[in-house]
Amino acid sequence: MMIQDSEQAVSPISAEEVTLALNGILTTDKFAASPQMSAFLKYVVEQTLIGNTRRIKAFTVGIEALGKPASFDPQTDPSVRVLAKRLRSSLETYYVQNPDTTVFIEMKPGSYVPKFLLRSEMKKSPTAQQAPSYQDTAPHTSTTTSSPAPQGETNDAVTENQSDRNTGINQLWQAYKTASKVA
Repeated sequence: MMIQDSEQAVSPISAEEVTLALNGILTTDKFAASPQMSAFLKYVVEQTLIGNTRRIKAFTVGIEALGKPASFDPQTDPSVRVLAKRLRSSLETYYVQNPDTTVFIEMKPGSYVPKFLLRSEMKKSPTAQQAPSYQDTAPHTSTTTSSPAPQGETNDAVTENQSDRNTGINQLWQAYKTASKVA
């Protein structure tokens, strides 16, 4: 069985290869020591393999994978989001520690639906498309640069980059405030 992905036509990775990759991850010490993180990863991978990607939401992950009660509200209980962040970080660590891995299970921020990629596809995928980390977007407390600019950059370029970063943060903050206003 070939895996269908909404953004790609057909992935050359079989369900068996993904399952082997999943089992390799789940048997590591980090995942064996965290049954909730393992259950989360196993659930989203299995649901994706059977084509139920539309069901992969914070609510269903909380109820079906993590055993939350039916009254679980992902808007007030951030446990699924927090666990997803830990899972993403743990997957990154796993791939750094296991450089011979051929099948990657990737979960981008903003989604719980995993993507399955071959190592060759990982090298082609630009890292610029990934969401910036907090450290990349955090405003700098100093407005003057006392250290020399990185090689190939002038102090003006560094100041311009900081200004662009601050503008982006302000835009994100405004969008957040607008979206979170109570009607």
